Amino acid sequence: MSRPELVGNVIQQTLDKMGLLTKAKRFLVFWSWAEMVGEIARNARPRRIDGDVLYVATASSAWAQELTLMRKSIIQRINAYLGGNYIKDIRFSEHLWGTTQDLGDGDICGKTHEEYKRFMSGDVLTPGEKERIDSLADTAGGSPLCSVFRSFVATMEKRQKYLLKKGLTRCNSCGCLYGPGRRCPYCKAKQELNDYHRVLAILERHPETSDLTLAVITGIREKETFAKARQTLDSRWHRELRHGYFAASTGKPAGRELARFREVAVKLASLRTGQPGHRLTAEDLEKVIGKRFASLARARPGRRRQASPEPNIDSV
Repeated sequence: MSRPELVGNVIQQTLDKMGLLTKAKRFLVFWSWAEMVGEIARNARPRRIDGDVLYVATASSAWAQELTLMRKSIIQRINAYLGGNYIKDIRFSEHLWGTTQDLGDGDICGKTHEEYKRFMSGDVLTPGEKERIDSLADTAGGSPLCSVFRSFVATMEKRQKYLLKKGLTRCNSCGCLYGPGRRCPYCKAKQELNDYHRVLAILERHPETSDLTLAVITGIREKETFAKARQTLDSRWHRELRHGYFAASTGKPAGRELARFREVAVKLASLRTGQPGHRLTAEDLEKVIGKRFASLARARPGRRRQASPEPNIDSV
């Protein structure tokens, strides 16, 4: 007589046959978030999963920025817990925090609340909804977990009805539920991210572009988006020039590398001054990005630069 299979293995096999194993694995994030990220859970909470992208609410914009810098390590910790490469990116936003608190331990999420229990135990599903749930459960075939899956889907359907009854609104774009009297925070965060990347792409090609011109081109009015994109490029190009300066001081960079360093030096100066690169003089470059970085704009292949006697370039 063969040994009986473990319940966990049966569940995984059934979910795999239904094409739901990957999705189920990802949703473990909501149940095991604190175990995955530790103390971070006090100031950040998972809110939504879109494909392999996890959206996380943070207690403040400072936490959003801090955790964005830790994104790779957090993704590694989550995937290590899940046992696979299930989450590939995380988006942090303080705008999602309000809905996290609104759906906290009050009437809406309190499963011990009498009103909630009465609603969930009642027959609130329409015949059409029941038929749809049955058709989904039938995809499990003759699996013994078919009834478990049917009960789970029915519970989630009822829960959505309860949330809508308590005043939440369903977003027409993404289908998520959110608090009344405001814009869908998920769509807002997604739009802000798209706006940020649009502005970033324009400034990468034309760093001299003013905020007014960006607003006209993109239709974006939030100055914070422009400032964030500018800060991102400023930091990125500054780091690249630091690397270029050390490379030019200690070795002989290839012609292609020197050409890139010259381009970045001019772009950084253009970003900071709002002037096109062809209008910037050598004096302008030295004034805006410093003598050492400006020297990269004049460097030529095959010539080794003399290192500056001042090793500290953090002040540049």
